[in-house]
Amino acid sequence: MGKGQVMGKRQAMAFLDELEAKGIRLGLGRMEKFLAFIGNPEKKFRSVHVAGSKGKGGTAAMIESILRKAGCRTGLYTSPHLVCFNERIRVDGREISDRQLVALVAGLRREMENSGIDLTYFEFVTTLAFRHFADSGVDFAVVETGMGGRLDATNVLLPMVSVITNIEKEHARYLGNTLQKIAVEKAGIIKGGVPVVTAERKKSILGIFKKECAKKKATLQIVKKPFSGKLALQGQFQRWNAALAVAAIEELQGQGIKVGKKAIAEGLASAQWPGRFEIVQQNPAVVLDCCHTPNSALALANAFREIFPGKKAVLVLGASGDKDIRGIIAALYQIAGFAVATEAKTRAMSAGKIKKELEKRGIEAIEMTGVKNAVKKGIKAAGKDGIVLIAGSCFVAGEAMPLWRRRA
Repeated sequence: MGKGQVMGKRQAMAFLDELEAKGIRLGLGRMEKFLAFIGNPEKKFRSVHVAGSKGKGGTAAMIESILRKAGCRTGLYTSPHLVCFNERIRVDGREISDRQLVALVAGLRREMENSGIDLTYFEFVTTLAFRHFADSGVDFAVVETGMGGRLDATNVLLPMVSVITNIEKEHARYLGNTLQKIAVEKAGIIKGGVPVVTAERKKSILGIFKKECAKKKATLQIVKKPFSGKLALQGQFQRWNAALAVAAIEELQGQGIKVGKKAIAEGLASAQWPGRFEIVQQNPAVVLDCCHTPNSALALANAFREIFPGKKAVLVLGASGDKDIRGIIAALYQIAGFAVATEAKTRAMSAGKIKKELEKRGIEAIEMTGVKNAVKKGIKAAGKDGIVLIAGSCFVAGEAMPLWRRRA
């Protein structure tokens, strides 16, 4: 931008796109230096830090909802967004406004240039969230890691409680190619004396968490059964997430944070997390889900059987190019009666490859260019009494969502 030129939303997003194009560089050094340069906004609010492979976004959303019902002013930081970037950063349940976003991008860009510190995309966006939370005077920020934990930009926080959801194989290039290596990276969010809660049940992974907690003199609470009360989010997997959220709240209560039973019940009964077994219409029923790993696809299939017993879906399926499409289809094919293979605009695996893998499992499938076109084809194929299941990628869910909701 030239001198005196005013930044708008389009220019702000273009700048963020430029940062993203430079790629991923894990490490905390740049974040620590830059946050110190701008006055350490991350130290101006209390926090809950959430890591894991699956379920961390839903768990974070439920913790934030409970704290808000308890009367706290809350921040919520998650990624990726589905439709609009503003979704990533919320205060008291409201997305950051375009005006606030543009002002923060412009200001932090200047400060980054003045500091001589070259932040990555995720580092810049995380700093933006921390600054917004500090400026907004939040009491608590619930912060989800972007990738991993140990070297994730969010790991500059010193939270009141650390939360680790289940561990799956993901981002092998950055985190390692075994569950154990990935677990070590996730366990990197464990801080000295800060209590940890987890819903992980694999003994080998729990052993890693226990060892790190002992090293850091941090207590470890292991969630052993799902939440059984009223829940806004559907599916058994969300009940495990809810139980993990309650365990995190219990740790805060143990540190003097006043959260009553009513706030817990109301928070869980009203928490929203779009694109995760979200039923967006009826007649035909249309379900949006962001599953993108075999285990998350299995959880989706189990939730589908729970909510729609004995039914088959018209499956609208897309996936990112680096995902285990065979494993995803292996989890979903038994609930699919027909499938439309498609591809999102970002990082997409070809629809042709997905179609071939579906057909190997005996599922009649067609290719359809464009997620919205694929969804419309799926709705037509389902008829009034059918069920359409849109799955395989957050990018696919994000491109489908505007068919039902307009976003800024």
